[in-house]
Amino acid sequence: MAQAFDFTRLRRLTVIHAVVQLFLLILLAGSAYLFLIRVPSASVLGSIVRVVVIQLALFYPIYRFATSDAEREVASAASTLTADEQNALRRKRVFSDIVKGAIFIFFVVFTLRAPGAAPVQFMILSLFLLSYLCYFQCFNHAAKRLMKEKG
Repeated sequence: MAQAFDFTRLRRLTVIHAVVQLFLLILLAGSAYLFLIRVPSASVLGSIVRVVVIQLALFYPIYRFATSDAEREVASAASTLTADEQNALRRKRVFSDIVKGAIFIFFVVFTLRAPGAAPVQFMILSLFLLSYLCYFQCFNHAAKRLMKEKG
């Protein structure tokens, strides 16, 4: 017997993620513009290269985390879940939310404690925005792919 899925909640979540991505892109573009105005061009290129290299190193762990979140959300859309399965999915969701909150707190504390040099602050802000953009992009991609497979 094929399992039935209700993806209404997950479709709404992907739309919310798309809106948040747009907002984060606007923030990233604005911060990059302000950084380009305030800092000499020699340190701009170095900061951007460092951000890209660090973001490339972070891509795979972010992708794995987002894919596991999408798989969990698709599994929770099944209509025939037992109470134990729902509790297991809820525990995974809470753990994932704690990890995302800890990463957010890490970036806030790191931003507040880092030296006040503009290139360092730009790198931290850019990594924060790019990491969350990457998470939302990977989550939406994985969720849409899984919904297509299951539905």
